[in-house]
Amino acid sequence: MRKITKKLLLEKGTPKCSNLGQIKKINLSNLNLKTSDFDRKLFSQLRTLEELDVSGNRLTEFPNNLGLSNLRLLNCANNELEQITTLNQFRNLEDLNCEDNLYLTISDIYKVMYLLPNLRQLDGKDITSTANNLKFVNSQKLMSQVTNFWEKYCKIQFSELLPTAAEISAIKKDFVKSAVAEIKYGPNSLKEFTKWRMKTIATEFVNSLLQQDQQRSSDAEENEDEEELKANLTDQSSVTISSTRSARLFTARDTTKSRKQVISEVSKKDTEDISRRSMKIQLGKERQSAQMAKYPNKASRVDVKTEPSTMKRDHSATPVVSEETIPRKRPKYKKTLVLEPLHFLQSHSRDNNPEDLSTQLWDCAFEPEIKNSQIPGLVSSQSVATCGGDSVCIIDCETGIVRHKYKSVGEEFFSLAWTTLTVFDKNQKRKFNVLAAGGKMGVVKLMHVKVSYCYGMIKAHKKAISILYFSPKHETFLFTGSYDKTIILWDIGVPDNDYNFSVSRLLVLKVCSTPLKMSLVPTFPDQYLVAACEGGCFAWDISLTNYDSKRNIKMEFLFPVCNKESGNPDSLAFCNDDLVASKGIKQGSIYLWSWSQTLKRWNKRQTKIHAVILREVEWSNTEEVYIALTVSPVENYLLCGDEKGDIWMYDLDGITDEEMTSGKKTPPTQILKWPAMKSQGETIEGTLINNVTTDPECNYLVAVTDKNIVVIWKRT
Repeated sequence: MRKITKKLLLEKGTPKCSNLGQIKKINLSNLNLKTSDFDRKLFSQLRTLEELDVSGNRLTEFPNNLGLSNLRLLNCANNELEQITTLNQFRNLEDLNCEDNLYLTISDIYKVMYLLPNLRQLDGKDITSTANNLKFVNSQKLMSQVTNFWEKYCKIQFSELLPTAAEISAIKKDFVKSAVAEIKYGPNSLKEFTKWRMKTIATEFVNSLLQQDQQRSSDAEENEDEEELKANLTDQSSVTISSTRSARLFTARDTTKSRKQVISEVSKKDTEDISRRSMKIQLGKERQSAQMAKYPNKASRVDVKTEPSTMKRDHSATPVVSEETIPRKRPKYKKTLVLEPLHFLQSHSRDNNPEDLSTQLWDCAFEPEIKNSQIPGLVSSQSVATCGGDSVCIIDCETGIVRHKYKSVGEEFFSLAWTTLTVFDKNQKRKFNVLAAGGKMGVVKLMHVKVSYCYGMIKAHKKAISILYFSPKHETFLFTGSYDKTIILWDIGVPDNDYNFSVSRLLVLKVCSTPLKMSLVPTFPDQYLVAACEGGCFAWDISLTNYDSKRNIKMEFLFPVCNKESGNPDSLAFCNDDLVASKGIKQGSIYLWSWSQTLKRWNKRQTKIHAVILREVEWSNTEEVYIALTVSPVENYLLCGDEKGDIWMYDLDGITDEEMTSGKKTPPTQILKWPAMKSQGETIEGTLINNVTTDPECNYLVAVTDKNIVVIWKRT
C-alpha cells in the first residue's frame, strides 16, 4: 500500500483545506518515501501546487506524468536519485534543489539545466547565464562540429541519385552513430552530456537535410510545370510577363535607395561637435574610467513662459490606404490629453556649464515599476532616465530633481534601455531595475541605479552603439545595434551579491546599414526582430532553436515613395500586437501598417515584401533624421517630436472606419507646442526633439532635445 494518501497530502499541505486543488505548498520530507509511493491520479489533483519538498527520502527517480503544471519550486535533495531527466515534465520550474544525491553526475545536472526552460535557481545558485550559454552557445558550437563532420565524411553518401527509403534510413543511422562516437568536444567530465546532446543535434541535422531535399524536389516539379506552361504561351504573352517582372524589379530597387547622401547633407550643419548625425564618430583608443554619484538639484532650470499646450490641426492629403481597417474605435468618453509644462532642465551640461545649449540629448525612458517589490521606498513610475553628451541622468518628474547622474569622460551616450532582473535571495525572489547605456565608445554600461553603482561594462562593438533594446520576454536578453552594421543579442546574466556576472553573445544579425530603432514582434517575441535602419526596414529570424549564430536579413519591407528625396524609415514602433508605425525623412507622414497582413504576403523564397499600409497620418515634412516614434500603450497614443520643438500626438482609437476609406491623410489629434522660454536671459526658440516618452499611465510626458533641454509635461 502506498504511503502517500489524500489524508497525508492535506495534512502536510498549506493552506489548510479539504480540497487538494487549493493546496499551494506541500512538505513531504523525511518520510522514507520511495518512487513507487507516488500516485499519479492523486498528484494530478494538485492543480495549483507551486512548492514541493520531498527531500530526505529514498527516491531513485522522479515519477513521470504527475501533472504538476504550476510547480515552481522543487526540493529533492538527499535522495537516491540516479537520473533526473523526468523533471522535464515541470516546464514552469524555477527553483530546484537536488544536492546530496550520490548517483547524480555533473552531466545529469547539465541535462536538467538544458531541459527546464524557466529554471533560474539550482542548488541555491543562480544559473540563468550558465543555462542560456548551455542552451544556445554550446548548441551552436556542437552544430558547427556536426556540420563539419557531415561535410568531411558523410556528404558523398547522401549525394547518390534517388536513394531508397531504406538507404536513407541507414545513412541517417550510421551518421548519428558516427557523430556521437567520433566528435570530441568539451571537458571529459561532461562526456556523457555531450554525447546526449550530440545525438539529438545530429538527428535534427539529418532530418533538416531530408526536408530541404524534399523541398528542392517539390520546387523542381513546380519549375517543370512552369516551363511546360511557358512553352504553350504566345510570344506576346511572354513579352508581357517579362515586362511585368522588369517593372516589379525596378520598383523594388527604387524603394530601397540608400539615404547616405541625405544624411551627409544634414551632417554639414555642425562639424565642430561630435554628433551622431555627422556619421563620422571618432572612437577613443582607451576606455575611460567612469564614476556614478548623486547630484541632487544640479540641473540648471530654464525660465519658462508657457503658452497654450495643445493645438488642433485639420489638413488633408492623398493617402496610400488598403481596404483593411484598424479594428479599434474611439470610445465616446475619451477626451483629448491636457498636458502643461512642469520642468525644463539643463541636466547634461558639459562641466556643469549653465550656458551649454549645444549638447545633444538622444534618448529617454521611464524606469519600470516593480510590482510587489520588497525594496522600501522604491518609486519607479515617475523616474525617467535621459542620456546625451557624457552623462546619463535619472530625474524625478514631479520635483524635477536629478536623483542620480552618471558621467563617463570621453563618452557620448546615444541610447539607453531598462530591464528588471530577478534574483533569488534565501529562497525568495527579489527584483531590481538595471539601466543599460551605450554610445560612441561601443561599450554598454550596466547600472544598478537604486544604489548608484555602475557594476559592469560590455565591450559590445568596435564602433559606436546606435540603439539598445531589452527583450520584454527574457529579462537578461539585450540587443545592441551599432554603426558597424550589426545587431548583437547578448545574455547579460544576473549579478550576484558581489556584482559578479557573466555575459554570453548569443546571436549576430547582419545589417546592410546602421540600425536606428528596433522592436520584437509582440506576437512572435522569440522569432522575429524588426528594425528601422538607414538602408531600409528589415526583419530577422532570431529563433534560438536555430543553431546558426549569424543570421542574414529575412525580410525587407517596402513602402510607397512619394518623391526621389524621400528616405527609408528611420524609426518604428509597435502600437499594439499587430499595428506598426514607421516614418522617414521628407515623407511628411507616418505609415500605420499591419504586421500580420504583411507577413501573409511574404513569399519565403524572396526577401522583399510590400508592407500592407492601413493608414497614413500627417507629420512634419522635415529633413532631420533620428526623430524617434513612441507609443503610450494605456492611452493608445502615438507620439513623435519634430524639428520645431512640437510634439505630434495621434489617438489611435480615434481613427474611424470612415477616415480609413476617405482618401485623406489623418491629421494629428493634437500638437503640443514648444513654449516660449528664456535661459540666461536668452530666448530659446523651438528646437529639434529627438525622443519622447511617457510613463505607463501617461501622467508625465518627457522630451529630449538638441539644445541640452529636458522637457517635462504633466497631465492635468
